[in-house]
Amino acid sequence: MVGRPNNVAAIRQNGLKLITAAGTHIVQLPAVTSPDQLEFSPDDVVFLCVKGQDTDSAVRDLFALVKDVPVFCFQNGVRNEQIVSKYYPRVYGVIVKAGAVFIRDGEVESRGNPPGRFVLGRYPDGTDALVAAVAVRLRNAGYEAEVTPEIMPYKYGKLVENLANAVGAITNAAGPEANCIALAAQTEGKEILARAGIRWVPAKEPTRKPSSNVTPPHDDPLGRPLGSTWQSLVRNQGTVETEFLNGEIVRLAAKFGTKAPVNQALLRITLEMAANHEKPGKYTPAELLKILKLE
Repeated sequence: MVGRPNNVAAIRQNGLKLITAAGTHIVQLPAVTSPDQLEFSPDDVVFLCVKGQDTDSAVRDLFALVKDVPVFCFQNGVRNEQIVSKYYPRVYGVIVKAGAVFIRDGEVESRGNPPGRFVLGRYPDGTDALVAAVAVRLRNAGYEAEVTPEIMPYKYGKLVENLANAVGAITNAAGPEANCIALAAQTEGKEILARAGIRWVPAKEPTRKPSSNVTPPHDDPLGRPLGSTWQSLVRNQGTVETEFLNGEIVRLAAKFGTKAPVNQALLRITLEMAANHEKPGKYTPAELLKILKLE
């Protein structure tokens, strides 16, 4: 694993604390802070798991060390594969459906059984023996994994779903009002994708229902986990990936001479919150409804 210094330090010192439906495990795994601390072999593949705003810098560091390696983009958004393809010829897209919580260095909670579902395919389209082999390894690790020759429609489907991420991050709340805002952002996104002629496929849930054996961290002093953007604000990283989610809809709208006011506002607020190192909960759902003029 290549990770940020504090996370790597925690894993080196104590192992990776993995909380699952089957109990808590301490996983010992090699962890470094830079690709130049690794030696690559011809059979290696890279799982790129950073947020979209870090994709270019991460791949640039990787390319300084190894010029030809297959890269699998385990990421939200639809631009990561395009960025990686500027460096590497073998790029694969992956949609990730996983109820995971990462808010403390060296600790990950996996709330589902199975732990998640992946859809994988070669970018921009197609399949090959490598993606099939990787899917087998993921299934052996307990995940559901499906291979498709058309990965980008799935990625756009996940993008539509992820347009709601900003709502939980801004409000630190769930419920009817928050759901109303999320639905408005997604409806607006679907309209823009239709105008752009972009086909999207809804991301299916895992076949097996998540186990209820893991106690959700609702009593955590940091609050109830409400998505990956919420987790970024809680971790106080200073950045969020909203530019690669709601921002994608805003860019498409501008390209076709229209606007996406709901997604534009969600983008602006989350970027400001991240830059100012604000925690989730800047506005209540009712306040956000007023800001977005959705009352």
